[in-house]
Amino acid sequence: MPDPDDDIDPPPFGPVVVARAAYDAGMKLEAEVKAGARGPAFENARDKAAECRAAGDAPGAAFWEEVFNFLMTRESMAAGTEIVILEPGDRWDAETKKAVRPRARPPRNDKGSG
Repeated sequence: MPDPDDDIDPPPFGPVVVARAAYDAGMKLEAEVKAGARGPAFENARDKAAECRAAGDAPGAAFWEEVFNFLMTRESMAAGTEIVILEPGDRWDAETKKAVRPRARPPRNDKGSG
């Protein structure tokens, strides 16, 4: 008897999109775990978020939650899934699946002034 789940396409995963600061912090936590710190790294990020919340540091808690989400997503993705690191000011365009960099100058308006 065929398995009905065989006809279901797997959901489209990837890329993993993360801000540079969260990526760097996550990689640092992973390096610390590899060097002997307790882990896994995503639990350490979750603990840091809880410590910030307890201290009333909402921005710190939000940052460490972002690190936790990145590490958990990365942990659950297939090996080789693309990671897109957004630099400060970049934004992710989900429709085109590309990082959008801010312009140095606004586009020119060639219509003239009158």
